[in-house]
Amino acid sequence: MPMSERRKLKKEVKYIRQFYPGLDGSSFRRKKIMDPYKRLIKIRNVPDDDIIRLLGHRAAGSLYSSLHPPLDELIEKYDPIKELIEATDGAKMGDRMKFVQFIDTMIGPHAPWLRLRSYFNRFRGVDAVLNAGTVLLEMRERDCEAAVKPLIETEVFDTARTYLRSINPEGYSHRTDETELIFDVRRRCILNFDTGYVDYVKDMHAETLDKPITLGFPVDSVDARSINVMFWWDLNPFKNRTEILMLLSRIAQIKILGGFNPELLNDY
Repeated sequence: MPMSERRKLKKEVKYIRQFYPGLDGSSFRRKKIMDPYKRLIKIRNVPDDDIIRLLGHRAAGSLYSSLHPPLDELIEKYDPIKELIEATDGAKMGDRMKFVQFIDTMIGPHAPWLRLRSYFNRFRGVDAVLNAGTVLLEMRERDCEAAVKPLIETEVFDTARTYLRSINPEGYSHRTDETELIFDVRRRCILNFDTGYVDYVKDMHAETLDKPITLGFPVDSVDARSINVMFWWDLNPFKNRTEILMLLSRIAQIKILGGFNPELLNDY
């Protein structure tokens, strides 16, 4: 049989995306958070009005402000890209752009660099910025509110190790205060000693709320280590991640050689 005919008989193998290598606990957590088809476990219930109050962009129950009329009312030139990519709900209605910013501690259930990857995998119409320990997510306003809800209600949010902060967002490498919460110069959240819950008394922008918002118990320190995404010498040693180290080494070498003399890559 000619080779051209044999090629036709080959079965097409469906591509399965690999988000992260490894079978240890940290690798499993990273793959689960980045995979949009993996359901995150819901551990708390936060009303929609409280989400709006935490963000502080508009008053609960008020209308969305818009940048332009709804797309259905606009008369535009034909663009094939618009036929291929469906606009988000916020873009369809012409919502203005708004943002949310999270910070994560070293032992939290999420990590700054991992947030960036998970945002691009799980959400549409996003613009994200990573700056040290803070990650800013910018979207259309109603899309932003819809995205924040699972980020607060599910296992990727720990009330003692994950925070909503826009101004003065420091905290990734800061010390803990007397209540084991990460130091916040604006004092946006406090530990309620009567209930054991973490209450937000200010919104993301450090504006005082008319009523505190309760987000529940902090995760126990033992459980926090089990859902952590970092590699630890006493939990998941990073030195065992040979595949990751080889890939990072290859990227670094190509970057250095290509920047110095691109012709060196021919022999690499």
